[in-house]
Amino acid sequence: MRLSPLRLILLVCFCDLISFGLIIPLQAVYAERLGAKGVTFGLLVGCYALMQMIFNPILGRWSDRVGRRPVLLISVAGSVASHILLGVADLAQSLPLLFAARLLDGITGANIATAQAYIADVTTAENRTKGMGLFGAAFGAGFVLGPAISALLVTIGRSVSGPEQGTCWPAFGAAATSAIALFLIWRHLPEPPRAAESPDRRRGATHASVLTLFRSRHLGATLRHLLIIVFAVTFAFVLMESTLVYLLRRRFELDAGGIGLGFACIGLVMIVVQGGLVSRLSKRFGERKLVTTGPFVTGTGFLLLAAVMVPDSIPAAWWILIAGCIVMTVGHGLTGPNLNALTSKNVASGAQGGTFGLSQAVASLARAISPPIGGLLFDCGPSWPYAVGAVVFVCTGVFGAWAVPADPLARGPDPMVGDSHV
Repeated sequence: MRLSPLRLILLVCFCDLISFGLIIPLQAVYAERLGAKGVTFGLLVGCYALMQMIFNPILGRWSDRVGRRPVLLISVAGSVASHILLGVADLAQSLPLLFAARLLDGITGANIATAQAYIADVTTAENRTKGMGLFGAAFGAGFVLGPAISALLVTIGRSVSGPEQGTCWPAFGAAATSAIALFLIWRHLPEPPRAAESPDRRRGATHASVLTLFRSRHLGATLRHLLIIVFAVTFAFVLMESTLVYLLRRRFELDAGGIGLGFACIGLVMIVVQGGLVSRLSKRFGERKLVTTGPFVTGTGFLLLAAVMVPDSIPAAWWILIAGCIVMTVGHGLTGPNLNALTSKNVASGAQGGTFGLSQAVASLARAISPPIGGLLFDCGPSWPYAVGAVVFVCTGVFGAWAVPADPLARGPDPMVGDSHV
């Protein structure tokens, strides 16, 4: 049975995100084994995000100009090469190779932005949120399976290759999974129909960047505000991502397996929320209401996480942690797909790639800034990152209620987004 383009791109995303989940739990392990201190690990995470910030808009605009398939092929091929290099770096005990692997993955890592643009191309405005929700569910599924498969591969690798060489198995497993995604793109994924690109957009195709937010006369106010929300929710959420492992280890003394299980549970909630609830809720309440209320829900979850250190009873702390993770994930699951859908609907179809590239670049900037701040806050107190994150989410909800109009699509899509001329 031949799959529809939407299902094919979701399958590609699922494979690619499994490979992402395979290596995320082991980045710190690789860095520690190679003698990297906390600051060095922060630079390792930051260099990947920085490269994404620079190159995501460029590759996104190229996807508007030359097509989605060529950019997806280049991007996923880069992921295959970077994962292989990551495994080689672990085998060779080389910190420079480790940095090279993450830099390469960041440079070619426009697969998410281009996939989102592809989904926008093959969905109508009415079912755009459903498509973005299914993308979020694919992300959650990869986030569930990736860490679990990673733990399995480490166990097998250590028994077969020894404790020193077994940790490279997830990296090579990630390369194999990305190779499957590459084959699906090359052999089965069609180029989607798109609107013709205007000459003004072509002139700015290779120069779009985060500076577009501040320089472009053509970037509409609604889209600018949506991208500010993207930055804020990403920054606040990464405060949790970059410190949750440390919180679990300090409060509950969990090992790698327990931590992986915790992340898998978060992924399961993402699947339920983004795979089913988002589409129904957006039809009932509208994307704008969910984008502006989601941050308040996420902030409530963050406040619960901040309270994990309060009770003396470990069982009570566990219940607070579980409740916080569920509430946090539900709120974030409501915000993300609807934010992507609103962003997509506010631009012309010929500018989807550049817009999502710009959105990913904004998110990458937040991901580059947030981890060291989260670490500094955690050093001040384990509850600080979550308390600060809660404040950011509440402020974002208030800003969204003010900045996103009741009918943000009334003026029609912005045909010029992505033009970086002053």
